[in-house]
Amino acid sequence: MASLLTLAAGGISSWTAISFGTSAFNSLAANSSVVASAAVANATNLDPFADISFVMTVGGTTVVGSSLSLFLLPLNQDGTTYGDGRTTSSGALSGVFPAGSYLAAVAGVQVGVTSGNTVVGTFRRVELPRADFLVAIGNGLTVALAASPAVTIKIQTTRLNLNG
Repeated sequence: MASLLTLAAGGISSWTAISFGTSAFNSLAANSSVVASAAVANATNLDPFADISFVMTVGGTTVVGSSLSLFLLPLNQDGTTYGDGRTTSSGALSGVFPAGSYLAAVAGVQVGVTSGNTVVGTFRRVELPRADFLVAIGNGLTVALAASPAVTIKIQTTRLNLNG
C-alpha cells in the first residue's frame, strides 16, 4: 500500500510572535537589518519548513524592487554563536545584513505604499535549520521604516506526514 505525503502542523502550529526588541525597527534605515532578541527553538521539533509573516509601517513610499529579506542564523556547534558571529547582539544593525549564506527568502512588497501605511506579506515555505536559530530581517524597501513602525513578525512551522 502506498503512503500519501501531506503537510501537517509543526511544533509551532499557529501563528506565534518572534521576539524582537520593542524599538528595534524604529526608523530602521534602508539596507540595515534587525536581529531577533530570542531564538526560535527547532533543535527538538526538527520542523523542516515555516511560513514567516510580517506587517510593518513604512516611513516613505515603496518603489519597484522594494523588498524585505529573511535571514536564519543557526546556533553553531559551539553552543553560543549564531550564524557567522557578526550579529552578536539583538537589535538594529545599521548598514549591515547578515552574510549571504544565511539568506532564506526575499519577499517583494506592494509598490506605492506611502509613509505611515503598512506593508504586509509572508516568506513562504522557508527551509529551517535543524537547530535553534535567530531570525533577522533586512530592510530592502529603499526607504526607512516609520519612527514607531508597529511591526509584527510571526512564524508557524510545518512537518511532512507520510501517513496521509
